Amino acid sequence: MSRPMAPGRVSMLLLRMVHRFLVWLAFLFVLAPMLLMVLVAFNKADYFSFPLEGLSFRWFQEMIVNTEYRSSIMNSLKLASIAAVLSLLISVPAAIALRRSSGKLAETVLLAPLFFPLVIWSLGLLQFYGMIGLSGSFLSLVLAHTVMITPFILRIVVQSLREMNPKLEEAASSLGAGRWTTFRRITLPLIMPGLLVGAIFGFLMSFTDVTLTMFISSSGSSTFPVRVYSEQRSEGLNQIVLAWSAIITLIIFILSLIGERFARWSRYF
Repeated sequence: MSRPMAPGRVSMLLLRMVHRFLVWLAFLFVLAPMLLMVLVAFNKADYFSFPLEGLSFRWFQEMIVNTEYRSSIMNSLKLASIAAVLSLLISVPAAIALRRSSGKLAETVLLAPLFFPLVIWSLGLLQFYGMIGLSGSFLSLVLAHTVMITPFILRIVVQSLREMNPKLEEAASSLGAGRWTTFRRITLPLIMPGLLVGAIFGFLMSFTDVTLTMFISSSGSSTFPVRVYSEQRSEGLNQIVLAWSAIITLIIFILSLIGERFARWSRYF
């Protein structure tokens, strides 16, 4: 005859079950809006509705044909790509300099934009652009996005350098390698996962930004998130937007899985 479980073990078992239930509930709360959006993208109705009236690929076909949305997507891709590359070119030498000097004040100044309210900073940047005659241009957007994402990428690159064993660089130097050779053959390959994570993270931040872009962009250089936000306020939700959003969500989800699987990029945040 089996012995009854002790009251302490029963309490621990119940707490574990409640904890597991709350964890799954939190996951569902986070993922439900994205899953609903992807599902509704296959709705054949002319407007947003749930439950679905039927399954159809109609909006994905119209997504490809519609030139206005395609143009805004291309603007977002071009802007995010250029900003991510420029930010990497700034962050890598800055991170190396911070590592060699161990300057906490300089690091604090470079990472300070992480804590600035984006709306206030956007207003100040808009006034500054007006003073120097740079308002409304694509260059102004590139510079603004580069400044916005650089602190985030810099933080990831700095973390990558701190995780690297400095004795490997010292060994290369003792064998006669110069600074550039040591960086190219030793440092760069070791921090490459961090650079890729930083580039992807910065790209996604720039691609999905609404607040800063709304202040800086002109009507001719509207990005996809800004276009979606503006139409949502004036005309309501467009089914083509849901189709594009489903594709973007799927791509980001795949990138997240690949990044976590091969680079364990969660350790950088």
